[in-house]
Amino acid sequence: MNKYLFKLTHISLLQFSVVLLQKFSFNIKQIRTLLETLSTQNRRLPSYEYAIQYLNKLNPDPQNSAIKKHILQNNDYTYDLKIIVTAYNAEDTIEECVDSILNQKTRYSLIVEIIDDGSTDSTKQILNNYTNRHNVIVTSQKNQGFSGARNTGLKTINASYLCFVDSDDILKDCFAETLLDKAFAKKADIVAGGYQEFNNSGVISEFYYQDKNQFDPYELSGYPWGKIYNSALFTEVTFPVDYWFEDTMLIYLVYDQSHIVCTVKDIVYRYRRNPRGITAISATKLKVIDSLWVTRQLLSDRQKLNLGFNEGIYKVTLQQMCTNFIRFRFLSGQVKRATFVIQRQIINDYFENFRFKENGYLKNIEKAIKSNNYLAFTVYVYTGKF
Repeated sequence: MNKYLFKLTHISLLQFSVVLLQKFSFNIKQIRTLLETLSTQNRRLPSYEYAIQYLNKLNPDPQNSAIKKHILQNNDYTYDLKIIVTAYNAEDTIEECVDSILNQKTRYSLIVEIIDDGSTDSTKQILNNYTNRHNVIVTSQKNQGFSGARNTGLKTINASYLCFVDSDDILKDCFAETLLDKAFAKKADIVAGGYQEFNNSGVISEFYYQDKNQFDPYELSGYPWGKIYNSALFTEVTFPVDYWFEDTMLIYLVYDQSHIVCTVKDIVYRYRRNPRGITAISATKLKVIDSLWVTRQLLSDRQKLNLGFNEGIYKVTLQQMCTNFIRFRFLSGQVKRATFVIQRQIINDYFENFRFKENGYLKNIEKAIKSNNYLAFTVYVYTGKF
């Protein structure tokens, strides 16, 4: 009961009004018109400088770039696929995870590096049971979070392709064979497969791609897992450290560096829903502001890497503006107004001359941002879909 009371007290009056009016079958135009006559939100927007200062006081921007040079061993890679597993206090799931990797039915050569990221439970002891395997490397380090652990695995790239596996997830035994078959046949940079979401009670949902030899990279899921990547994609980039939502890096710096992206219709990955994961616990934590900071940092990195700005990354960024705002839904109205101001500046800095071509939700989001209309933006975010 206390949990729900806490959430209610942290929902802004504006957000509550939008949801309530929608329940009574008001359409978006009616909601916006009504609230505009009652609200002074737009007149109370802070300056950009104040917004940056205010959010930094609540949760400082780590300002850690994702740009980093990695030294590839050579072009004659020893293995076909390197599997990077990050583990932190994973004693309940790590054995099932690693066994699913070692039980792959494949003719391809695999190397597995498991990074024990400063576990304080029996994870390290469990991993010691695998150190005698010729294709398994167990690396222990002080806790550095998801980014630091994955980056450790990226220090040595000795395979043609890479993939990332979370320690509570499971690979289907066809994972390597199915994805590598497609990768080598089509000389693909990325190959993605379907996945199941499950918990201790069973399968929650399933997601399928169609079998395609040319897929829009911006339409890939943002998760790092369930895919294999050409190792060359990580020559200049790494996961930015000290942020939550660090895997946003893939969308901004990796996906559209690829020339050939393929998908397969098979389910190859099983994702365990973790009630203690960042996605589940982040909504009421100030650390969730990292979602905004990492967006800002990655756009800067993209510019420094001369990756360019196109319609695809503009669409992604508009979507990200909405995602950030939704993630902040239980933070104060002051936080959300500061976020809107910063996101408007981001759009002006990188996409001033862009215009979204399709009518609909994102077109409305664009109009609200470019016209500096916080109220309209809020209404569209909370009532729309993309």
